[in-house]
Amino acid sequence: MKSQMNILGFFHGICMILFLIFIPAWLTGQESGTFTDARDGRVYHWAKEGSQTWMTENLQFIDTAGSWAYNNDDSVHVLKYGRLYNWKTAVKSCPKGWRLPTEKEWNKLIMFLGAEVAGLKMQAMDTIGKTNPKGQPIDPQAYSSLLSGIRHPNGTCLNVTFWGGCWSATAVNDTTATNVLFVRKSGTIGISTNDKRAGFAVRCVKK
Repeated sequence: MKSQMNILGFFHGICMILFLIFIPAWLTGQESGTFTDARDGRVYHWAKEGSQTWMTENLQFIDTAGSWAYNNDDSVHVLKYGRLYNWKTAVKSCPKGWRLPTEKEWNKLIMFLGAEVAGLKMQAMDTIGKTNPKGQPIDPQAYSSLLSGIRHPNGTCLNVTFWGGCWSATAVNDTTATNVLFVRKSGTIGISTNDKRAGFAVRCVKK
């Protein structure tokens, strides 16, 4: 039994290596581009995934009523990870022509990318932070703005660079809403519910 488990682990490792090798070819075949948020002039990247068009980086639009930089440090975190939003602010923060995706739209994206690898693919397609300070490419699974951490309702922030989440537009009740969760180098994308006062990132989908 132990030898069988070792063999399975070996083949799993080979499959992951092959997946990482062929990610660049997969990305270059995407229909993608940029658009400008007229509110602040910020340029964002997008990619078409099946019938949907998604932003490939986290929203950075400043809404002082319900958005924050991780640890309130704009200079360090916002350009890499975007801002964290409470749910009430998230549902109205996407640029004109874009919207906060519903749970159904998130699930559609996950199924299109492949349930077991969707998290890896989204982290790999991220357009932020793909070069190190010397301008050389980095491991596409070692960094993603999706790993933006979270902000608890009491204002404490944690887990940036290790995991993060994005809101969906789907409310559960008056106090909670659904969100998706990403973990560094994890293939799966989790679906969860959280307090609407918590801070998560925003990824917009085109209307």
